[in-house]
Amino acid sequence: MDLESCVINQGRIFNPCADRRWFAWMNRRQSSSTMHPLEDEDLLQEILLRLPPQPSSLPRASLVCTRWHRILSDPKFPHRFRKHHQKPPLLGFFLVVPLGNRTFTPILDRPDRIPATRFALPQGHDLPQDQWHFMGCRHGLTVLINAWQRQIVMWNPLTGQLRRVTFPQSIRYKHEIFCHATVLCADPEDGHVHGDCFLSPFKLVMVSVRDRETCACVYDSTSGVWGNILSIVTMSTNIFIRHNILVENAIYFHGGEILAFDLEKQSLGVIDMPSDVDLRDFGTSQLLRMEDGGLGLVVLSFLTIQLWQRKSDCGVVRWVLLQKTIELEDHLVPRRMGHDCIIVMVLIAGYDEEKILIVLSTTGGNFMLQVGSMKTRNICEGNLISDETFYPYTNFYTTV
Repeated sequence: MDLESCVINQGRIFNPCADRRWFAWMNRRQSSSTMHPLEDEDLLQEILLRLPPQPSSLPRASLVCTRWHRILSDPKFPHRFRKHHQKPPLLGFFLVVPLGNRTFTPILDRPDRIPATRFALPQGHDLPQDQWHFMGCRHGLTVLINAWQRQIVMWNPLTGQLRRVTFPQSIRYKHEIFCHATVLCADPEDGHVHGDCFLSPFKLVMVSVRDRETCACVYDSTSGVWGNILSIVTMSTNIFIRHNILVENAIYFHGGEILAFDLEKQSLGVIDMPSDVDLRDFGTSQLLRMEDGGLGLVVLSFLTIQLWQRKSDCGVVRWVLLQKTIELEDHLVPRRMGHDCIIVMVLIAGYDEEKILIVLSTTGGNFMLQVGSMKTRNICEGNLISDETFYPYTNFYTTV
């Protein structure tokens, strides 16, 4: 471009040589054209943002030189890195037994494998292990509840950050009350960025059941207060025995029946189950978030599964069987010491709504099953059905 020519800028004509900011930019552009690409600070940052989102990427890159370490150590870089990749890797599973004890099992291979000790809940006089019950994970946070202290704790295992919220005043804990809580990001501008939930607005959903009356309430971190209590009569008190899922603007709980809490409409209701499907048997069903964002359901019967989806047909919403029975035997038979391991029993032990995979506990070990591709991966071997529930934990590891 001829510097003496006139150009149009925001509807006005000006001489670029008289515009100091434009002239300085042109000088930087001309001088940078002779640089090696990695000497350009902006270009280097864009390259580093595109490193794989695996845990070892940023720590190893930071060792290249002091300049790279300085860029990666900038407090703004982790946020940009998470926002660029959007979907974090699955780091492992929290294994929780019925009595409340929990351990973490990493699943990534070295050098991306993060030691299980990094996922130990901070100890203290007010955090006794036997009183805090694990509720699940979402958006890089885990949720624990202490009904006796009437508190909910959100914890980021990678940073150690804790956030406490007291129960709403209208919910008083007693022996006959079952409580559950779950968390989700609520950033209306940027959308959710995994790992930044303590820095962005979030919502905490609490549900309690007493004498078949189910109540739900939402805590908004922006206002710091609980909303109105919604209630409905349910037929079952076992609505928390499966993983809850987030589909669009609604949280779904299920056990003996399916409870839907629409956060946008602030409505609470029970939706019908597919015909000939009984959700009361533990470990035989799990709600899914389908690839198209709809509500799905996987039903297990020994070594076969059926996949259902909730669809609208001429204004009527109903369950539709997507495909015929899928045989699992060929997918779940592991090889051990050169011999096939006979699987005689299978239960659903966990679910990851982001990866759309379920964890199957069998007499031949525990497996991850990708629902769409039907690909499996062994988590750990064993000879007995596990009584543990597997809660997947996904997040970006950005420590350098």
